[in-house]
Amino acid sequence: MPKRLVLALLMLLLCLSVGLASPSDVFPLSHSAHQQLSTLYLSQGLALPSTALPYTRAELTFLLSRINIEDLSLVENQIYELLAEEATREMPAFSIGSEISYETYIHSNTNDFTTEDDWVYSYQQRKPLLTVPIEISLGAVTGAIDFTLVSRNVGDADSIALLYGKRNLSSNIPYDFSTGEQYLDSNIPYRAFLASGGANWVVQVGRDRLSWGPGVSGNFVIGDQLQYHNMARLSTYKDSFKYSFLVSFFPHPNEIYDTSLPDSQARPITGLKMFMAHRFEWRLFSDRVNLVLSEGIMYQDGGGNLDLRIVNPMMLYHNYYLRSQANSLASLELDYTFQKGLNIYTQFAVDELAFGGTEWNLESGRHPNGLAIMLGGRMEKPLRNGVLRGHLEGVYTDPYLYLRSLDGNTSQSNDSADSLNYVVGLRKWYSDHIEYDQTYLGYRYGGDAIVLSTSLGYYIPNSWYIRGRFFGMLHGEKSVENPWKLDDIEPAPSGITSTYVQLGVSAGTFLGAWNVYGSFDFLSTANNADYDFDFQLVFGATYSWE
Repeated sequence: MPKRLVLALLMLLLCLSVGLASPSDVFPLSHSAHQQLSTLYLSQGLALPSTALPYTRAELTFLLSRINIEDLSLVENQIYELLAEEATREMPAFSIGSEISYETYIHSNTNDFTTEDDWVYSYQQRKPLLTVPIEISLGAVTGAIDFTLVSRNVGDADSIALLYGKRNLSSNIPYDFSTGEQYLDSNIPYRAFLASGGANWVVQVGRDRLSWGPGVSGNFVIGDQLQYHNMARLSTYKDSFKYSFLVSFFPHPNEIYDTSLPDSQARPITGLKMFMAHRFEWRLFSDRVNLVLSEGIMYQDGGGNLDLRIVNPMMLYHNYYLRSQANSLASLELDYTFQKGLNIYTQFAVDELAFGGTEWNLESGRHPNGLAIMLGGRMEKPLRNGVLRGHLEGVYTDPYLYLRSLDGNTSQSNDSADSLNYVVGLRKWYSDHIEYDQTYLGYRYGGDAIVLSTSLGYYIPNSWYIRGRFFGMLHGEKSVENPWKLDDIEPAPSGITSTYVQLGVSAGTFLGAWNVYGSFDFLSTANNADYDFDFQLVFGATYSWE
């Protein structure tokens, strides 16, 4: 046997026999390290850490290196030690964990609040009954796959109504003991990937949740509400600069809307829809300012062809001039920590912009703007044994943000396949029936919205937390499947306006391996003369072990 092969086998056996703090281990987007690091940065007077999530262990180590540990208060030092322990945790080459959760959902209005969208604590927040994460950690190469027992969010209207509101009392158990019907989601896993990286870079391929931006109510380019991306991404960073490149794939509109295709598992994959984006982050003025520029295109081809000429991580995508095959989106982010614990931030996105007065003053053929702007502020202040935290955020999105006809020069027909937009679908199977769970790639509420959200809470690390929150939104008529029309230049909210108001409180405590939590919310909706409201309660407990 060649010496090199013997050496390779010995190194593999060594990796399998010892624990490693692999630099390319990727934290789930829901991991507490992301929030804790933001708390530490702001309380120390630094701008937000990178808002391109999730982090790897190597990136967490890199970001922690900016912290002056000699200047930490008692609670800041506690948070720092928790993060440092997580960053250097040694993982076995192969590990299986488990997390079991039980949640109860109670609400008062079983007539008007019977869909997933009618809940403050909706599908993305609800925890699976059982999660079994499997991790592979082999130095520069890591992998993860999460098996879950979780209720589905697609199916016939009656079964979804039973899961999300037709009863006053329900739970996260994916089985109805009274009827014998099961609601198990068979489309898992939603997190499954391989990654490779080092001290300053990572490449990840597979399924995972992503988020780009500092927003609390959502983000304009990539929102965290999407259940997963089928993607490949590169992230690399050094000193005060970070670069990210992402390619994410989705079903083509022809595949979703072609009524001639079978609805069973035999429904073929047709066409190509791909989001490609790059992101540049700079830290300025002694780490007090974070500046981010990003640009992406939604590229699609009805024949499923990918012209490799467009796959350029450093190209100015708008200048491809492929209006019939690509739709570009650019954004700017800026945040500034002007004193310890206080940060202001903004996002600005451009999907469509009618330049100058020439087009705007035309009698016909005018392109409606697709702009979005966010202004917000965060507070993270150490107080006694914990942290006082809060936010205030306002958002405006144009009615046709994310929407466009196929060529962008003619109004869209009522056929939703005649589109090249930033509405993306996840293909799911239910009882031998294929369904497409569609949402916006960016801001969760899409265009045609004016949003105000705020919160105030107190958090003691590894002990307990409490948080009060308010959310208000005016939303116009434009939605996910709304056709794009020339000359429709009305600002948001357009047409008949719907009003949403949420007011609530959540709290929880950590007891060793246990996490016990709950929330109470008042939710009201108004549309013309119709007014409905609901009281919603959630109680839950999670036990985790490795």
